Amino acid sequence: MLSLGALLAVPSLQAAEKPEKDEGEELPTMVITAARTAQDQKKVPQSTNVVEQKRIERFQATTPSEMLQEQPGVWVNQVAAQGSPVIRGQMGNKLVYLWDGIRINNGGIFSGPNPFFNQFPVDAVGRMEVVRGAGSVQYGSDAIGGVINVFSKRGEFSESLNVGGDVYSRFGTNNTEFTNAMNVHMSNDKWAFAAGWSMQDVGNYHGPSGAVAPTSFYSSGGYANLAFQPVKGHVFRLSWVGNERTGVNSYVQSKLNANGVPRIFSPLERRGIVKLDYTASDLGFLSDELKVYGYYQYYDQLRERRVQTATNFNNTITNSDQDVWGVGIQNAATFGRSKSTRLVYGMDYRHENLSAAQTLNSTVLATGVTTNSQPAGITPDGTYEVFDTFVTLDFKPFEKLLMNVGARYENTHLHSNPEPLDVIPGAGYTVSDLAANKYWNAVTWNVGAVYQATKSFDLVANVATGFRSPTYSDLLSAGTPVFSSLTASLPSTMINPERSITYEIGARVHTEKLKGSLTGYLTKLSDLITSTTSGTVVISGTTFNATRNSNSAQGYITGVEFALSYDLDRHFTIFNNTTWTYGQNQSQNVPLRFIPPLYGNFGVRFESDEKKYWVELSELWAGPLIRHNPSDEIDAGFSTDPAYGSPSATNPPINQNFQIPGFFVTNIRTGWKVWEEGPRSFSLTVNLNNVFDTKYRQAYSQQQRQAAGFNVVVGGRLTF
Repeated sequence: MLSLGALLAVPSLQAAEKPEKDEGEELPTMVITAARTAQDQKKVPQSTNVVEQKRIERFQATTPSEMLQEQPGVWVNQVAAQGSPVIRGQMGNKLVYLWDGIRINNGGIFSGPNPFFNQFPVDAVGRMEVVRGAGSVQYGSDAIGGVINVFSKRGEFSESLNVGGDVYSRFGTNNTEFTNAMNVHMSNDKWAFAAGWSMQDVGNYHGPSGAVAPTSFYSSGGYANLAFQPVKGHVFRLSWVGNERTGVNSYVQSKLNANGVPRIFSPLERRGIVKLDYTASDLGFLSDELKVYGYYQYYDQLRERRVQTATNFNNTITNSDQDVWGVGIQNAATFGRSKSTRLVYGMDYRHENLSAAQTLNSTVLATGVTTNSQPAGITPDGTYEVFDTFVTLDFKPFEKLLMNVGARYENTHLHSNPEPLDVIPGAGYTVSDLAANKYWNAVTWNVGAVYQATKSFDLVANVATGFRSPTYSDLLSAGTPVFSSLTASLPSTMINPERSITYEIGARVHTEKLKGSLTGYLTKLSDLITSTTSGTVVISGTTFNATRNSNSAQGYITGVEFALSYDLDRHFTIFNNTTWTYGQNQSQNVPLRFIPPLYGNFGVRFESDEKKYWVELSELWAGPLIRHNPSDEIDAGFSTDPAYGSPSATNPPINQNFQIPGFFVTNIRTGWKVWEEGPRSFSLTVNLNNVFDTKYRQAYSQQQRQAAGFNVVVGGRLTF
């Protein structure tokens, strides 16, 4: 439920009012996502990560998800154009992805890894915020494991005319990546405009054993936003972000066709968001900040599934179209003499149109003759609607204790419109089985607290419920799956939302030199949607084991997250983070899927005086993946080479008992300002990734035979 996210749509951190700074005291880090309004990060009970623009520019990531690599509590299985973050053992449809507060998740999202997070222009990212743990009170369905909010670059008002921009270009040796971007901005006290465009040409990446092909893609896109402030405190903003990726290759099953043509291929992925919002500040004691917004989001994809038989080469082309529009309103007000009580409330509505069509091009190998037809079997078209209303309250029972409570009500409506051609003949279901007119209601709540034991030491606790409403993928996806020929799915229209409750407690320290946190959590999961055996079906003359989704499981995930950063002096900083996660399906007494191994990173950073030169040595590491879910035993990501499909006698699992070995990967990053004159400058950044060309694989990277080997990335940015 995309809603409120959008409310975020408005304020940027730069726009947030900055508190007064005492001599020698550091300004607080402000976050928006956790509270839906700008707030000091230290006052948020939930665990949060903030990835600032400087960090993003230094990291020189190929995709947005890669920007979260080395962040505490975030496991990133980066795979070429794909890659999905894992937070507290949850990924895919159990995380909420936002762009400027607009929800990317929709009624068509599926479980497991998905590329949604990477379908935006890489140089448009100005900042990221991550909320680890349930965020359903703030953002509704799917926010069981956490929330990731990407903020685009934007212009801010200035007292006098301010014009500038930058040009950026970089090259990566491992995958012959060329990235070029340009950003411009112009502002005065009434108007603020910013826009940018970037292009990426990314080739096949190379592991220590050679090229991993096909893994290439091409991407181009940009952003633009125009803000108008007719009167101080009243801002209208029109913004757009969009991206198009073409030639998106998938390594999985790429060697199953005798002619060498990969099975999975995406000729086109196009995604964009248009948003109009209005923000009014300081309207009186009943409103410190009022936000009203509306948006339209579009997504189009062409996907090919190409299969060679003894006599034919069949190419099934799926054309997916998703259109979403939404509106919302949010108000924030503070009360009391010290302004320590804050009330935030609002409501949102969104409407989604989801549709898809298929075409089969079948070529007879002996003659080369091609025929076109419309094959049977596809998820039916339909709509997905969500309405919600929410409220949160911050207050201080006494001076050192800050409490946060919140609640949300959400109503979801899924309505499908199946046609006879949506049904695969003989697959064990009919058109009526694909007809769904479902309503789900969910109420979630949270209670959190921050206790300031000393000026630099806090104790925090939070209890929050979460849920995930079923999607078209859960209810109506039927037929043989893309990545396995062992099972077939039947439609399941009687399932209900998944639910969770998360308990977390932790300690934080924040001095001028030392910043650290230690958090332990327990997430209880109920009504989990899992596949259960439902006999056999015969499809095109082949007998398959049939499965059907149901709310048939419960389980838990527990873990510990540790992060530490210490300034040895004004030049040197050491840092470390470590994350441990454990998950269990209690109903089946097996491990849950997508639970990462023990992992983390540590290193040292040097900053010269006036920040003109810097260098960072970082060690990314992970222990072996020892526990696996039985479903992983047919997951191509656990085979020696995913290009040959699921583990088998000729393509065995990567290690005995399906274990994936641990690794240590060394990265060196450095940069310096070559020239600076007023606001104009030229900076160079050089990254040496995987310095020792270590051969390794990240758990749950389905397309990865091995991760990228040694890579030199050189980037230059001219600011004017």
